[in-house]
Amino acid sequence: MTESPPPRPRRLRRLLLPALIAAALAAGGYVWQSREEPGAGATQAATATADATVRPVELAPVEVTRMAPRRLTDVVRLGGSVEPLEQSVVKSEVAATLSEVLVREGQDVRRGDLLARFDTAELTARLNERKSTLEGARAQLALAEKTRTNNLALRKRDIVSQTVLDEALSNFEFQRAQVSALEAQVVLAEKALRDAQVRSPIDGTVAERAVNPGENLAVNARMFVVVDLSRVEVRAAVPADEVARLKPGQPVRLEVDGHGGRRFDGTIARINPVALSGTRSIPVYVIVDNPDRALRGGMFASGDAVVAEADGAFALPPAALRSDAGGDFVLVVEGGRLERRKVQRTGTWSRGELVQVEGLSEGEVVVTANLPGLAAGRAVTLAGT
Repeated sequence: MTESPPPRPRRLRRLLLPALIAAALAAGGYVWQSREEPGAGATQAATATADATVRPVELAPVEVTRMAPRRLTDVVRLGGSVEPLEQSVVKSEVAATLSEVLVREGQDVRRGDLLARFDTAELTARLNERKSTLEGARAQLALAEKTRTNNLALRKRDIVSQTVLDEALSNFEFQRAQVSALEAQVVLAEKALRDAQVRSPIDGTVAERAVNPGENLAVNARMFVVVDLSRVEVRAAVPADEVARLKPGQPVRLEVDGHGGRRFDGTIARINPVALSGTRSIPVYVIVDNPDRALRGGMFASGDAVVAEADGAFALPPAALRSDAGGDFVLVVEGGRLERRKVQRTGTWSRGELVQVEGLSEGEVVVTANLPGLAAGRAVTLAGT
């Protein structure tokens, strides 16, 4: 009887089992490696972010300020029209015909210079008449005085009555009063004759001529306006909330239209006690010396009244100052990094555009731009250095 060969399947299982285990292990290793790769990418990104964080920040020149002591001034803006400080309106002192006018507008005159003449024929005749009347009155007074003296002597001897003496005394007093009145009239006639020559009351320039030869003027008629331009006055309207900062004697720097930026120095002379009607502005009067007569009446002037000054001060824009629990501080560039520097505010200037501080030194570079992301310890570089 012939033997059959042993079964083959069992032998194949022995050979395939190790191969299957090896394949399973290889597949598991591949899956594990796939799970680990995303974590490795995150680590690399974090490393790159850290490198970017420590990278220096470049600051532009407009974002920093190198500290230097400076002169600070606080001002009040004002403006107004220029007017001559002294001017005189010359009017007729007599009623007569104008015979001659010697000046025109724009002509310089000195005090006492002749401006015009009146016809003096009538004035001279009137003066002579009053002088003659005065002489007659003085003769009557002399007679009355003599009569009074005689009656006083006769009354003592009881030769004349008291009534006669009283009449003599009364007549003497009347004649004396008449003489006094006529003397006054003569004085007025002499003054009228002098006033027939119209003269300048001040040194200055003729700004207005309102008369011509041949006109018959009445008393108090307007003839000339003479202005003195050696000193002028600027009448400026200042808001009521700013006037409290002004006082007489404060300096003012003015610019006048038409003078190409030339500055004129003035001084506050007076401040009106009340505001202009219907406004909240108060007039302030500024005196300006004008020896070269460059300023003329009617020009418009604007400028600044200096209300406070400080020399050798350090000032920064408000954006440069930061605050925390420790107080006010600024960021100073030192050795390529930002340092916290504590400062103290001592005042504001230029309507709050500058803050005066203490705690800084000359030459220090301060971050003055509004950069809230910066902090002490950050590495920085300055553009252009």
